[in-house]
Amino acid sequence: MVDRHNPRLGRNAYLLLMTVGSLALLVAACGNPRANPQPNDAPPANSSSKGPREPRASVTLRPASAQGDRFRTTRTLRVEETTETERYITVSEEVTLTNVLRVDDAGRMLGVRRTWESSVTRLIRGYGQGEEARGELDGCTLDLTQRANGVDAKVVSGDASIRGANFLIEGFDTGLLPLDAVRVSDYWVLEGSRISGLNRFIEAMQFEIDKNKLTCQLTDVDATTARISLDWRISGEFRGTLAVLEFTGELIFDRSARLITSFILKGGRQVERDEAQQIEISIKRRPVDGWLDLDR
Repeated sequence: MVDRHNPRLGRNAYLLLMTVGSLALLVAACGNPRANPQPNDAPPANSSSKGPREPRASVTLRPASAQGDRFRTTRTLRVEETTETERYITVSEEVTLTNVLRVDDAGRMLGVRRTWESSVTRLIRGYGQGEEARGELDGCTLDLTQRANGVDAKVVSGDASIRGANFLIEGFDTGLLPLDAVRVSDYWVLEGSRISGLNRFIEAMQFEIDKNKLTCQLTDVDATTARISLDWRISGEFRGTLAVLEFTGELIFDRSARLITSFILKGGRQVERDEAQQIEISIKRRPVDGWLDLDR
């Protein structure tokens, strides 16, 4: 409900609620089109590396699954807005368990059964406990099948209305990985619609994107893990005012499991003196041995 005694703060709360209300479908449906950005072996503009580099071994970062694989994914969106007199925090968390039913020859998932073990949103005003609401997919199980023109979704259990929803079997984070082999310190840049999955999180907060650029750089590789730094810059308009968002983060690819196990971006914008908006997008993913292999 809009606070009629303070329309400005009321609108902030309303926008946060609108953002959270669509999170469950956003994290299920947002994906980046698979592209093949050309890695550049020169350091990006913000790199501090200097001098000649030794020859580096190349690695391929391609996710792959097998029939029968299971993995649990926890996605979290946290938005905090502060003003001189008020503080709002919205935290949406979604936990899903995915059972891979069918894959192609390259290990791309063509059919999965996905259970939404939890879909919860908390809205906190000030420093209290706040209010909690369950998402529509909470407790539901869906079968998702890849087709040429999209993904077919069928409700296996639960009472979710999915008419008009667009689901993706892979998450938006998969689309950030290059198809070609890369070396440590190589970087690649994604812009515009090539990061549509990330864009939708920002657009859901009524931010009109004009330009954006995500720079990814392979920073470290060992026998089991590859680490990729993320630097995302967005310019556009927010509530009628020109604004810039800046995010930094990291993506971790498990080379043994061939799975992205961690993705995190933190940032936001400074609005005015004593006012700020901070946004954090986090994904944690891990293989599980069975249905009773629980995180908590």
